[in-house]
Amino acid sequence: MNSTIPQEFKFRKLDIVGFASAEDDLSFLKTCFVETDEYRALKDQEDLRQIVLGRTGSGKSALFERLKMDEPDRVISLEPHDLALTHISNSTIIRYLSSLQVNLDPFYKLLWRHVLTVEILKKHFEQQVTSDSRWQQWSSLFQRFQGSSMRDKEARQAIEYLRRWGEKFWVETEYRVKEITTTLEKNIEAGLKAHLPNIHASSDLTKNLTEEEKSEIVNRSQHIVSEAQVQDLNKTIKLLEGVLSDRQKSYYVIIDRLDEQWVEEKLRYRLIMALMDSIKEITHVPNVKILLAIRRDLIDRVFRLARSSGFQEEKYQSLYLPLSWSPDGILELLDKRVGALVARRYQTTRNVTHRDLLPRQVEGSSIREFVTRRAARPRDVISFFNKCIEAAEGRPKLNKDSLKHAEGEYSRQRLRALADEWNAHFPGLLDFTEVLKSQPSSFSLNQIQYNAIADMCLKSAIEHPTAQGVLRENASKVSDALISVEDFKRTLFMIFYRIGLVGLKLETYQTASWNDESGQMVSPSEIDDTTSVVIHTTYHRALGIKPSKHR
Repeated sequence: MNSTIPQEFKFRKLDIVGFASAEDDLSFLKTCFVETDEYRALKDQEDLRQIVLGRTGSGKSALFERLKMDEPDRVISLEPHDLALTHISNSTIIRYLSSLQVNLDPFYKLLWRHVLTVEILKKHFEQQVTSDSRWQQWSSLFQRFQGSSMRDKEARQAIEYLRRWGEKFWVETEYRVKEITTTLEKNIEAGLKAHLPNIHASSDLTKNLTEEEKSEIVNRSQHIVSEAQVQDLNKTIKLLEGVLSDRQKSYYVIIDRLDEQWVEEKLRYRLIMALMDSIKEITHVPNVKILLAIRRDLIDRVFRLARSSGFQEEKYQSLYLPLSWSPDGILELLDKRVGALVARRYQTTRNVTHRDLLPRQVEGSSIREFVTRRAARPRDVISFFNKCIEAAEGRPKLNKDSLKHAEGEYSRQRLRALADEWNAHFPGLLDFTEVLKSQPSSFSLNQIQYNAIADMCLKSAIEHPTAQGVLRENASKVSDALISVEDFKRTLFMIFYRIGLVGLKLETYQTASWNDESGQMVSPSEIDDTTSVVIHTTYHRALGIKPSKHR
């Protein structure tokens, strides 16, 4: 086969086929985007799947960035960092009510509903109103409901809601969040003062309350939070239904970065839970689609830590849009980027692909198998090929030695990135991967020696006496003889499975399962010494593992 590479082509020091962050990768996203079935479902306003689920690097943010390019006049982008939600966590009254276990979920749902409603209507009326006057925008909306075809009661509810907010309806989102929170605080204070005149929920006086008085505060606060909010929740829905009747004027609201630290942890879980409840209830509002990007591990934590009584996870599953990539999809993405790199440099229309730049075989595997076993997600394949380019500087293609060097650098980078990705849950993860070093690529769990686990736990307990995180806390318990080495080993490999570092074969008649592929959860009780462990190919070089010939 004749090469399609321009004769003068050589890799340069700073050549890349993209960036790890979608926000930095816009140039490649414009010309090298792979339109997947998931993207088509995301764009389809009739498709009810709104929660984009995927691991770090699977392309969640890239889908949103591409949607903004394709529909610039219809996309509303909300960043949790910009919503002043720290005002809620700083509220002494809300903190106090939370400590008494008052259910604040109706308030959190109202907050999201109001923010979403206002942002959608602002976008809609920006398209409809030529004047910049906020008052004219408000008046136009007000008149729209007065002359609407909605039932009288619904129209009155919408008009009442608009009248109460007046021009404040159009102010910045940050101000509205503070305003709604302050309104709740005032209502709570007033409601409590009427029945307990000497008590203020934000003062230290509550420390001396009797159990009966505390119960009274809880009951009255719960009533204020629940009853007042329900009415406003209905009004926000009516606002949207009354306005968004034109199929030619539809909108997307995208919310990303939910996995970042935009508010303190416990509150973040409750706010995300309330957000998912809100979009579930807004699902059937016409001509608007609210899209969340969220990691699967985060949604599991939200459900575990913020679920209410009677919670049923299956009710949310119809909203999931899980991201997965086939080997063909990964290679198509890579080839588009390789072609773009060459075309930009040499203004050529030749169809240059990864096969023109890499050896045909490595270690007895085709280059297709070699690449896709190490890079199952877009961020992986971009990072891997960027390392290949570094190793090939000054040459038109990689030889086998250069490719193996690039693979080693990439493997070490990916192991560090995996530890960073899961650091919030499993501090010190890299320390515990020592138990995998120099192991075969596939082995039975009984090959991990008792002393290796015990020594690792003792070292962790000495180096981190104030242990935090599941791994370090359990390692300290092993050292203190509170749990057995075998129990710790089962927990350790359950975590390795959960983060995608290993696959597990729980029964002899099964093939190894991978959390990325199946989403199958494994508990420590399902793991024993007969369990087979398969270390992911991506991490072989970093862990000093020699791949077996049979996978």
